[in-house]
Amino acid sequence: MAQKPKATPRLGGEATSLDLEKSLSQGLSSSRPLSAWFHGPEGMVLLHEPSGFAGFLAGTLGTLSVEEVFAHVLTGIRSGLLAVQHGAVRRTVSFRDGQVVFATSTERWERLGAVLVRLGLVTQAQLTQALSRVTPSRRIGQVLTSEGMVSEANLYSAMTYVVREVVLSLFELTEGSFLFVEGPAPMADVVKLPERTRDLVLTGIKRSEELSRLRRRYPDDTRVEVGPSGARAGEERFCQRMGSGTTVGELRLVRESGAHTFFTWLEECVRGGHLQVKPAAPPVPPAPAVEGMAWELLSAEERYNLLLSLIHRALRDAGQDVDLMRGFLDAPPSGLEDAFSGVVLGPDGRVDVTRLRANLASGGEAVARALTLEALDAIVSYALFTARNVLPPDVAERLSNTYRTLQGGLA
Repeated sequence: MAQKPKATPRLGGEATSLDLEKSLSQGLSSSRPLSAWFHGPEGMVLLHEPSGFAGFLAGTLGTLSVEEVFAHVLTGIRSGLLAVQHGAVRRTVSFRDGQVVFATSTERWERLGAVLVRLGLVTQAQLTQALSRVTPSRRIGQVLTSEGMVSEANLYSAMTYVVREVVLSLFELTEGSFLFVEGPAPMADVVKLPERTRDLVLTGIKRSEELSRLRRRYPDDTRVEVGPSGARAGEERFCQRMGSGTTVGELRLVRESGAHTFFTWLEECVRGGHLQVKPAAPPVPPAPAVEGMAWELLSAEERYNLLLSLIHRALRDAGQDVDLMRGFLDAPPSGLEDAFSGVVLGPDGRVDVTRLRANLASGGEAVARALTLEALDAIVSYALFTARNVLPPDVAERLSNTYRTLQGGLA
């Protein structure tokens, strides 16, 4: 996660100032001071309070989801402005008595001009021409309608579409921050959506669930190639740019659209044979370290023998005498002489468990196994003690940790 910009308090004399990193200072003006809501050393919220300000709710989408924020507005039948920030992208939603009446986005494909082109209401050339005539007092919609490029009815229809899509795109987010400032509802730039906000929220939740399913089906490292049906009409140049293939993640970067729109398009292309996907080849795993293998896959006897082989290898790699471990078998501790009678150490440091168990078989199967494990634990303890005296401390510590892991697996 990218590091958040900082606001640093500067204390001096009677006054305190707050130094903001440049990304935080955009849109601020000394002629319009902020109201501070102080929460002690834990933090402070700075707000431009609109006329009729009634309160605010702020947080991160990791604490409250978009659904929960909308529920707060809906159940309270609240009016005001919701701003959601995700990276450099900012979206706002205006509410009147709990109902969505307007929305904006800084994403290019969620702007009115891009939507008009996408809906076929204007051409890209017409949009470029209209944008050149936009001024602070004359917005894009006014230019388009006044010059007869778009009818008032089509402009309103497109704006309604934009507002609905901006709201639904919020439900794709799982990270970011939000601020809801309660206050009077806007009087200008108000549209009537085809459904109530409650129904819009349900649609957003369903879209979020479908997006999660599609993301699982098409992970970012999935390979994408042109399919047997060839490119869809109008997308020939786009498919040519794909060349011999790309990944879903790379394709997502060059195809401007919201996440749900992109994955829905990808699914349709795959089903129609226009694109074909191939799961990414699993990376060739490095040879696993024996120390990291799953102990639960081995019997108790195999675990002890594996540890003995690790100690043997560590002694060998450190240039030490591997025969140090034979001292135990040459002179077993008191009480273990019969158990280790005739038991020898293999070339890799393992002991002959079959011979060891045969030496202890007189008491029955269960007793023999218990005594075998006690005997193996004794030789491993000896081997660790010996190794600790001659091996580098970090190597000896790793072996001891492995021994503790083995003991935990036997508990």
